[in-house]
Amino acid sequence: MALLLFVYGMAVVAVTIFPIHPHPSSYWADSPWWTMIHYIPLVVDAPSFVLNIVMFVPFGLLTPILWPRLDSVRRLAAYAAAASSAIELTQLVLGLTVGSRRTVDINDLIANTAGALAGLLVLRAAVPDRRHRALIATRNADAALGITRADT
Repeated sequence: MALLLFVYGMAVVAVTIFPIHPHPSSYWADSPWWTMIHYIPLVVDAPSFVLNIVMFVPFGLLTPILWPRLDSVRRLAAYAAAASSAIELTQLVLGLTVGSRRTVDINDLIANTAGALAGLLVLRAAVPDRRHRALIATRNADAALGITRADT
């Protein structure tokens, strides 16, 4: 599971940060740097919003399995918002320093957090008992799924 979370994290970085196409400092000469920040919530491009939700569903599925204390709506929302904020801040820094054309958008943060919570809902629907979800984290998947194996 940890390897799966790592691969997922690298895929998110690849999609949200790379490729970095540096532009000369004159890129922002035509408009102020703060125009790259979209801070008005819920004024969205629907396909982008949906894709951001989908992108964070695995976060909500995998992190509570690996860290059972994140099997809480508040905690998971906080961690998802922190991860999303890290992405947005990285995009801001890259935009200000190398002229990357990525924008910083509050809607991405909202959608990513919603996606993680949707992932938690899927996990809870698939494995309703919290104790069984915790057993998955301890790599006792048979017990989590209620499978008993008879000694032969």
